[in-house]
Amino acid sequence: MRCSKKIVLLAFCSVVLAGCVNRPAKTEAEVNYQEDILLKAKNYNGLITMYRSWLKNNDTADSRIKLSRYYYLAGDYKSSLYYLQPLNMKNDVRVSILQAQNMIALGDYGPAIRVTDKMLQQDANNAEAWNLRGVALALSGKAAEGQQAIDKSRELFIADDVAINNLAMIAMLDYRYQDAVGLLLPQYLRGKKQSQILHNLVLSLVKVGDRRYAKNIIESENLSNKPDELIDALAAISPRGKGGHK
Repeated sequence: MRCSKKIVLLAFCSVVLAGCVNRPAKTEAEVNYQEDILLKAKNYNGLITMYRSWLKNNDTADSRIKLSRYYYLAGDYKSSLYYLQPLNMKNDVRVSILQAQNMIALGDYGPAIRVTDKMLQQDANNAEAWNLRGVALALSGKAAEGQQAIDKSRELFIADDVAINNLAMIAMLDYRYQDAVGLLLPQYLRGKKQSQILHNLVLSLVKVGDRRYAKNIIESENLSNKPDELIDALAAISPRGKGGHK
């Protein structure tokens, strides 16, 4: 999981283990081993460095898609698209998904919708294409169409937490924070604690005036060591800016 109606979410700071790669991987087994370690630490910069080195002598579609995926996860969307370019003519749904994700992240909603439309022409039951299309439509100001597309992705059994978070994001775009809480709180109570869900839930709780519960979640999930300051900052946020989607 931008534009004039995007939700501004505070950039929660987190510290992750900075696992390092001591030497370039020489075999696929070494790549897989190092990748597993770096993924557990969420060290996307380390993964980018590893795959850039690996691609010099092993430029395959799978490796290039992984490199692009890690650039996306690291927040470098333009680099992610750049390394996908040689694969643009391939009929690979993984390439299309990454293209749409990066375009949404960059605020290029029209191109993202066109990519998802192409995916749906090839497979009308592609749940991820419907999901991404819904996000792009909603963030471009077409909330009703976006919700319909995400509802369609749920019918096609996309992961419930993905669809629910994105439906909550649409509710937040429409200032319907109580609806967002109603969607996200049951997920949280069931143990779904992905960062997007936590951030959107805390913001929505603050917006409906439930600062006590918001503070409880911030403290329980170690989102900030200054919960009151964070709540004050969230209370001042206007729903004009970035939104957290999956």
